[in-house]
Amino acid sequence: MPTANGMRPKRPQTSKETSSRRIMPFNVLPGIKKPKPSVPSIKNVCGKKHKKRLSIARGRIMGGNSALPGTHPWMAAIYIGQSDFCAGTMVSSCWIVSAAHCFFRKYVMDLRVVLGQQNFNVTGPNTRTFGVEKYIFPKQFSVFNPTLHDIVLIKLAKQDGRCARRTPFIRPICLPDQSMTFPDDYCCTISGWGHMHEKAEGYSSLQEAGVRLIPHEACRKPDVYGNHVTADMICAGLNDCVDACQGDSGGPLACARDDVSFLYGIISWGEGCGRTKKPGVYTKVVNYIDWINSVIRRKPKAS
Repeated sequence: MPTANGMRPKRPQTSKETSSRRIMPFNVLPGIKKPKPSVPSIKNVCGKKHKKRLSIARGRIMGGNSALPGTHPWMAAIYIGQSDFCAGTMVSSCWIVSAAHCFFRKYVMDLRVVLGQQNFNVTGPNTRTFGVEKYIFPKQFSVFNPTLHDIVLIKLAKQDGRCARRTPFIRPICLPDQSMTFPDDYCCTISGWGHMHEKAEGYSSLQEAGVRLIPHEACRKPDVYGNHVTADMICAGLNDCVDACQGDSGGPLACARDDVSFLYGIISWGEGCGRTKKPGVYTKVVNYIDWINSVIRRKPKAS
């Protein structure tokens, strides 16, 4: 998906380039101090993972981890037509946040959202499948430069008068307050079903990886991304082989505080996958939090 500025988003996958995922090692590194800002009042209704016995063996995939069922219960698998695919993050029972570049020129009748999914395109007793009522771009988004303001809100179509019901495998992530920040070098988590490496083939089970937040000025260096990185973006994961890739677009950069996970970024774009000095770039969610809340809390107009 070439863009006007020459950068390439982590685009939805097509059947001709069927892929796995490519989120790699879960590198929880030592020496990270917990940030000071206060945690919003959330009443434990979001951002909590399903407690599983961690003695279960974890498969290693290209140096990364295969996520245990229920460890990322906010993940949404979004199937677009017959061949395209992106990820998303559940933020309430009816709303999914994803990357805008996945959805322009797409019809809602062609979208299918699966919650609680562990293996790509496999449904089971823990999954729920929804149609889409509508999707909404921020007014700043333009198809002519889709790496900018790369965020979309997707409203699930209700079933029997309601959207997603909470289960151990389906629950929303917390949205951050506008003032919430995590420090440089903080280790956050990315997850998805995308490429294991560039030109990979075949999707796999849900993967997870730890990536460190990169100072904004470091990501804007001329030999990294220069002025293509704006104040509405976050960079993470400068180490080789720790990155998101095609098929992961729209998924979460989740940062945890006191065991509560917050949607801090949205997987958006990058140059290749895991290339030296080319980290992943994520939409900075806190910059759009007022818009998100205004949409998902909007009361329907009386008929």
